[in-house]
Parts: sequence; C-alpha cells; structure tokens
Amino acid sequence: MRTRHAWTAIRISVMTAVVLAVLVATAPIAAGASSWPVAVTGGGGEARAQAQPPPPTGVTATCTSIAQTTVNVAWNAVLKATTYTIYQSTTSATTGYTSAATGVVGTTWTSPSLSTGTYWFEVATYQGTNWTSVNSTATAQRTIAAIVCA
Repeated sequence: MRTRHAWTAIRISVMTAVVLAVLVATAPIAAGASSWPVAVTGGGGEARAQAQPPPPTGVTATCTSIAQTTVNVAWNAVLKATTYTIYQSTTSATTGYTSAATGVVGTTWTSPSLSTGTYWFEVATYQGTNWTSVNSTATAQRTIAAIVCA
C-alpha cells in the first residue's frame, strides 16, 4: 500500500510541475510586471525561478563627430547578458520607442545615418532568447540637423 501512495505522490508532483510550467508559459504578462521562468527538469518535477535581468546602466548617446549624422550608444555591461537591444525614439524621452538594433554583442552600437530630427535611445538586456530586462533610462537627446549632429 505504501508503494502505491508514494507512486501517486510522485505522479501528482510531476503533473503539478508540468501544469505550472504550462500556466506560466501561457499567462499574459502585464506591463511592468516581473517575469519568472520555470524549468521542469528530470522526472522529479523540479521547478526553478530566475529573476528578470537588470537593465543596463550608464547609457549614453554621443555624436560620432559633429559633421556626421550617426550616434554612438554605449552602456555598462550587465552580468550574464548574452545580447542587447537598442531602442530609439523621435517622439520624446518617454514614449515612441522602436527597435533600432537587436542581438548586439558588446557594450557599444553605432547608428546608421540618421534623418534630420531629435533622437533618444534606450537599451534592454537579454539573457538567452527568452529573458529580457525593462528598458534602461533614456539617453540625453541628440539632434540631427542637415549634416550636423548635436
């Protein structure tokens, strides 16, 4: 009788872990909420949690030269980061961000030639292919006018 109950407990444990993993993988994540990855390993139904990676700090945007229309974005490395994504906005420092570059390895990125306008940049950390940070704080604005970057 004990063997039967022990087997039932193991089966329930594994099924609970699988159901938990499915629920976590399919649940929508609210804006600004933390995400918690769950990994089911082995036959024991073990679940592990991993904290969301932090965003990069020290993000800056500088003109590559006053006579060029490209901007160099740099930031401090994040421990265990595999890649970074750079976002740019031409709207404001707080809204309108779109992806400018993905899969960036290293802590600097230079934009392609930019059109006339005002630009802000933010950077996000990626660990592997699924875990991302919130965006960093925005850089100071950079303004491209004709063939001048300021």
